[in-house]
Amino acid sequence: MENISAFQQITVRATLQLIQSVSRNYVQYEHISPLIGKINSSTSSLEKVIDIIDDLETGLKPLLFISLRNCNQETKKTIPMMIAKCSFLEHKRKDTSKNSFHLIIDEAHNILSESSNRESETWKDYRLELFEEIIKEGRKFGYFVTIASQRPADISPTIISQIHNYFLHRLVNENDLFLLKNSISTLDSSSRALVPVLPAGACVVSGTAFHTPMVVQMQRLPSTLAPESDTIDLDSFW
Repeated sequence: MENISAFQQITVRATLQLIQSVSRNYVQYEHISPLIGKINSSTSSLEKVIDIIDDLETGLKPLLFISLRNCNQETKKTIPMMIAKCSFLEHKRKDTSKNSFHLIIDEAHNILSESSNRESETWKDYRLELFEEIIKEGRKFGYFVTIASQRPADISPTIISQIHNYFLHRLVNENDLFLLKNSISTLDSSSRALVPVLPAGACVVSGTAFHTPMVVQMQRLPSTLAPESDTIDLDSFW
């Protein structure tokens, strides 16, 4: 076992457990064998992008970026779940009165989506319940979650309703606007009506940190620091 990777050990242990359970008539092979196939598939994908170490390195920088650009769809959902659970449990073991942990998830609809045809209902429920628990309980331990999404209607309503503060940029999709009406209690009707007509860089801020909703214009970043996210000018491009 020492000469094989940690992910290969998972597969071997699961297979040995299957053999033992079948030999003792605890389970039926045809019922449990699909799990082995799932484990083989998942570990193969994760092994390409994850290195398992004995302990976290000391002296980690206070800000850590993790890009999932080269991951497949399954891995894009699995890795954030692993990071969230491990970091939450690790932070709870520390003196949380002196330090806070902030997990920021961009393109959150890809990770916290309620509808997914690529995974089983059981796995989807576990993924959402994990993040729902962290968002509900995390603030007690100084563990906070920030999510950013262009499609908030795709995110679990339970997660949306647990958020304390919102920065709402322009949204025009009916499902997104319906979500604002039913999930954000701190947003009044007049402020909600502004969301579909907000100019670029403007947003409506609302939540427990603000007495009333207000419109804020964000300062534009210098071109050297700004991400390459501008809409292509087709007239000049052609």
